[in-house]
This record gives sequence, structure tokens and C-alpha cells, in this order.
Amino acid sequence: MKEYILPEKLLTNLKIDEDDYPVVVDLDGTFIKTDLLHEGIIILLRRNPLNIFVCINWWLKGKVFLKNQVYKSTSIKYELLPINEEVLNFIEAEKDNGRNLVLATASLITHAKEIMRIYPIFNEVYGTGDINLKGKNKLNVLVNEFGYSHFDYIGNSRSDLKIFTASRYSYLVNPSKSLERKTRYTSNVKHVWKSKVSIVDYLKAIRIYQWLKNLLIFVPFITSHSFSIPHIFQAVGGFFAFSLVASSGYLVNDLFDLNMDRVHPRKRFRPFASGKIPILPGLILACILLVTGLLIGSQLNFSFFMILATYFVVSFSYSMYFKKMVLYDVFILASLYSIRVIAGGLASNIHISFWLILFSTFIFLSLAFVKRISELRKIKTGANLLDRGRGYSTLDINLIEMMGIASGFLSVVVFSLYINSPEVSILYSHPKVLWPLTFLFLLWISRIWVVTNRGEMTDDPIVFAIKDVGSYFILALIGLTIYFAI
Repeated sequence: MKEYILPEKLLTNLKIDEDDYPVVVDLDGTFIKTDLLHEGIIILLRRNPLNIFVCINWWLKGKVFLKNQVYKSTSIKYELLPINEEVLNFIEAEKDNGRNLVLATASLITHAKEIMRIYPIFNEVYGTGDINLKGKNKLNVLVNEFGYSHFDYIGNSRSDLKIFTASRYSYLVNPSKSLERKTRYTSNVKHVWKSKVSIVDYLKAIRIYQWLKNLLIFVPFITSHSFSIPHIFQAVGGFFAFSLVASSGYLVNDLFDLNMDRVHPRKRFRPFASGKIPILPGLILACILLVTGLLIGSQLNFSFFMILATYFVVSFSYSMYFKKMVLYDVFILASLYSIRVIAGGLASNIHISFWLILFSTFIFLSLAFVKRISELRKIKTGANLLDRGRGYSTLDINLIEMMGIASGFLSVVVFSLYINSPEVSILYSHPKVLWPLTFLFLLWISRIWVVTNRGEMTDDPIVFAIKDVGSYFILALIGLTIYFAI
């Protein structure tokens, strides 16, 4: 292995047998589906979000300085990085045909050597040292080392355009539309590997299916029977504001949990963990969603805006710190659901019943415990969730189950007391008809815990309920009961 030395002039007369032409492979966005600089910055932000200002200060001192400082301040798990399997298979076949493989990257040479250590198929490696090995600098090194058009090049960015024209054959990996247009009539382009990122991928990233949780915003005006047009519009506005802010939080959480998701049997297929969507667009999208959601919330009323901002701060704090803390995590997770209910009342300017807040607190706490139990059931006995950002052990299962079931049943007790309260006689013509709801709630909660105990629960009980036919049947009976009570 050798580091590059920037040549003083290009050597274009080298005589090389065509069978000895090497295959030069770019790293970021080509051999791996991510960018090592962005990976390092995410680690720094995960450590402390205020590090963004530190990174800006480093960047102002030059790209090479930024790369070196990020490298010194972080530790990347190279073995977990998403590899472009198509590129890997191609260069392995070329290697079998006797060709030399060269890794040439704008990432630091130290990064490149780590990749070469994990994937020892490369014969040589070049990377950034004192000078950023990108664009013209990389072109100079390759032509000096191998000769003009005496190498094949695999790359992905516009900065590689000059290298594509100077290589014998060019191979494009997930090129942008502009790069693809510029190389469309280039005769030496042999193949284009293009993995299209569709709107569906972005919808998965923002977890649009999780927006169903934000239907809790409609609960206050439904339970208060305030079905006026202004209340409906206010609740709808609150729903979209909350959904956008929540999606921003999901993006940040996924970006901060890249390494943990990459070792998870299911989460490793998420858009960021798998490299389907790059890190930088994810950060930009998170900012856009957050600002848009807060702007919509500010148009409703100040109280709703404040509860919306509080939700994001609590959610962000949960992702950063509290989800690693035993019990604190489930209580905060439950509070995020209850905040949605409170926000619904504030958005519609409806008084929120004390009973509703108490009921939602206990039932969502039970579901938060379900979420943890379902994770513990999926790991081996005696293992723990520390490596996945949790502080639980399988030894905690029985205790957590007791607390979760007790919390779920307490929510039914609260509902039973609510039925006997004076508020019910105001809202319902036949309050006694509501009594069967206690058994329906008990049935649903018991069903959720039986499924969880069997290890059949998904990571999210709300998502499970959305797909569960039994839950829809119970929900239909609850709706009919409330209708007859009104």
C-alpha cells in the first residue's frame, strides 16, 4: 500500500499492456453507499448537537482540515458500512481475471487503509493526505501513476467527470441526472449502476405510517363531542403540524442510530442504515420538516406551538439520552403519546378532561412496556440491549411484564371511575351503556400482552394494532357502544 504523491506533471506516455490496466474504484458513494465524512459528522452530532458549530469552524479552515479533525474526534465502525454489492461483485470478477484493483478516494488515506484491511481485494490505495484527493488532484495522481486512458475508473460524482474522460472505460454508480446527461454521449462509458431512490423510500424514511399515531390529536374534540367546522380545521392543522415535526424527529433518530440499526435484523433495511438514502439529504429533509411543522403550528395558537416545540425537544432528548436509561425511557415514550392528546385540545381550543389525560397516561405507559418486552423477546436468553442503545436485560422481562400489565389494567380502572363521574351525564344520554367498554378495553389490553408474551409482537404495538384484525373488531364494538350511549 502507498499514499499518493501529487505529481508535478502528467505522464501520458506510459506503455502498459492492456491486460494490465487496473480498475480504479472510488470509495464514498461508490464502493460504499455512504460518505465517511458525513458518517463522522453524524457521530459528533450524536455526541453533542452543538458540535455542528465546531464542524463549521473546521470547515472554514479547509476541507482537509475538517476531514482530519473529524477523523481524530470519532471512531467509525468500518465493518458496518453499507457496501455496494454490485460494484463489489464486479471488481471481484475483475480480480479473478488477474486485474489489479486500486482504491482511490477523497477520504483520508487512514480511512482508505481501514477499508482495504476489511476488504483485502485491493492491491493499492490512494487517499487524502496533505491535499484533498478529489477531482483534478485525483486525476493528476492516476494519470501520473498509470498513464492517460491506461486505467478503468468507477465513480459517482460530478467531480469525477474529468477522470471519466481520462480513463479507458468509465463505470458510473448512482450518478446524478446532470452527470448522467454530461456522460450520455461519452463513448467510454461501459456501464451505469443506478439504484433509483423513489418517493416511497422517502416516505419510509419519514415513517408516514407513524402519522396514524397523530390521530390522537382528534381525541379531545371527539370525546367532547365538539364537532364544529372550526374545531375540525384546527385539529387537521394540528395533525399535519405534529406529523411533520414527528417525522423530523424520526429522521434524526435514524441518523443517530445508524450503527445500532445496521446490526438489527429488521432495522438494517431502513433507508439510511442501508445507504439507500445518503446522510446529507436526510439532515436537510429533517430541518425542512421541522421548520414547516413549527410554522403551521404557530398559525394555530401560541399554546399549541409551545406544546409542539416541547414535543420535539422531549422526542429529541429521548433519542439522544433517555432511551438508554432504564424505566425513564418508557415513561418518556408514554408521555410523547399523552402530549399528542393534550396538543389536540390546545389546537382546537377544547378543555381537556382530567380523566382523558389520566387514562391515556396509563394505557400508553402499558404500550411503552410492550415495546420494550417485544425487543427483549427477540434476543437470546442472558443477552442485553446495551449494544442496541438500551439498558435492559432479559432478566428484566418478568418485572417489566408485571408493570406493563398493571398499567394497562389501571387505565381501565380510570375509565370505570370516569363513567361514574358527573361529566359523563352531560355528554351521554345513556351513561350506563358505556360499561361494556371496560370489558372491551380489558380484552384488547389482554390480547396485546398475550401476543407480546408469545414473542409475536412487532417492535411497535401501535403498528401491530393497525394491522391486527382482532383490534379492528374490538374497535368496531367500542364505536357501536359509544354510539348507543350518545
